[in-house]
Amino acid sequence: MTVEMVTLPQWNFINGLDKTPLDSVDPRWISALEAALKSRATPFQSGYHVNTGAVTRDGNIVFGSNHEMAITDTVTHGEEAVIAAAVGKYGPNDPIQVLAFAGLSGKKIEEIGIVPCGNCRDALRQYTDLDNLVIINAPRDGGTAVLVHGKAFFKNEFDEVHGEEKARLQNSDAVTQALRAEKTAYDIYLTQSSPPIYGAAIICENGMIFRGSYRGDVAYHSVFPISAAIGHFRDGSNDPSRKDVREIVVAASGSIPGVMYKDRQHALEFAEAIQSLNGRSGTPLPVYLVKAGNSEQDITVFKTDTHEWLPLNFSPKHLGLEKAMADGYEKLFRGI
Repeated sequence: MTVEMVTLPQWNFINGLDKTPLDSVDPRWISALEAALKSRATPFQSGYHVNTGAVTRDGNIVFGSNHEMAITDTVTHGEEAVIAAAVGKYGPNDPIQVLAFAGLSGKKIEEIGIVPCGNCRDALRQYTDLDNLVIINAPRDGGTAVLVHGKAFFKNEFDEVHGEEKARLQNSDAVTQALRAEKTAYDIYLTQSSPPIYGAAIICENGMIFRGSYRGDVAYHSVFPISAAIGHFRDGSNDPSRKDVREIVVAASGSIPGVMYKDRQHALEFAEAIQSLNGRSGTPLPVYLVKAGNSEQDITVFKTDTHEWLPLNFSPKHLGLEKAMADGYEKLFRGI
């Protein structure tokens, strides 16, 4: 009787940010990749396989993958699947420290490949050991594995704005509308531990403003403020001159808006599409984060943009779909 030997893939690891080799390999990195090989993705719409493995702080191993349904919707993303598996089996006190994606056979990977979308970053921030998290991309049949520390995918420190730039926003309709959106937010599940609510506004060069507020529902399929403002922009006017968008303003009372990464994802995709239509492909939209005090003059303003606040982003441009996204927005200005 002949016993066939199974040869496991072999990976060499590099730092995804500077491409330097990593000579010291944590065995948990290999374990996470081998776990990812066991997962079975069902991306029947996108064709985008996210086969994922993870190792927790206590060394427990889980795997999962993405599954799609309905009209461009998911049952779960790969990151969500392994988080659910880890928390379900081992509890919230044994967080994930290694997250690995095993790509398709024969695909050479030397750049950062699969990256978490905004929604998955919110999940990773909530349920992993972010200070010690590493994220790995590798071809499933061996080769170069690209490793990045998890915190590289997050950014929450921004430059404060002073002088004329701040004065322009004081008493502005943009801030007023964003704060109005904050006050009209709706959710029945808010608790003291929930992230603070904020409001958003899209400002066009022609002076038009499209605000958006948070709307929750009992099934946890919420609409976030920037996403709501994008919906208002798309469906709230037929004026073609609104295409030239100037900036996004996000505001909250008494605190710097802690914009969820899911909402940053919406902002990024909107910016890529609208800037492409305006002949500014690759140029992000400015984003102002406004903390409102007790008077209209009492505001603190920070500035970022739709690229900076979602580092190493997952976007239509990243997937080669910028033109398809722009075409979807171009329909708004055909006079249909």
